[in-house]
Amino acid sequence: MKIHSSYSKKDLVKIINELKLDIDTTLTRFEIVRIFHNNKLLEHYNLHYLQDENKNKPLSIKEKNEIILKAKQINSLQKNGFNFSKSLFNDEEDLIQTAVEISNHGDISSVRRAVNFVNEKYERKIVCKLSKETRKHLDVKEVIKSNSVPSMQVKKGTFLVSFD
Repeated sequence: MKIHSSYSKKDLVKIINELKLDIDTTLTRFEIVRIFHNNKLLEHYNLHYLQDENKNKPLSIKEKNEIILKAKQINSLQKNGFNFSKSLFNDEEDLIQTAVEISNHGDISSVRRAVNFVNEKYERKIVCKLSKETRKHLDVKEVIKSNSVPSMQVKKGTFLVSFD
C-alpha cells in the first residue's frame, strides 16, 4: 500500500505523535514513508486512509491568494457601507454566493471576517469550515481574551480593620 503524495511530512509526524510511535521525526518524508512500509504500520494501525488523497490538503499559494482576494473584496465592500456601485460585486446574490464559496476556507482569518460581515448585514447563517487545529487555536485565544478582561471581584465576609 502506498501513502498518497498529498500527505506532507508534517501530516505524517502528526500521526506518529498521535500514535506515540518510536520513529525519529527529524527524518525526511521519504524515510518516514519507508519505515511505515517496512514495518507494515499502515495495516497494523489501520491507516488505510493514507493511500487516498488528503482532504485537508492545504491550498496552493495561487488558490490561497485568490480566496484572500475575494475576502478582501467583501471586506472592502463592508468598509464602503455596502455600496455596490463602488465594488466589484453586481448585487447581493453575487456577494452572498462569493461568501458561501470562500466559507469552505475558514482557516484564513480574512475569510472569517468577510463571512461575518455578510452574516451581520444580510442576517445569514453562513458557517466557515475550520480544521481541528484552527478551532483549537481559536478556542485558546478566546479563553486568553476572556481571562485578560479586567473584572471586579467582590469578597463577602467579616473583616477586621484597625487604624494605628
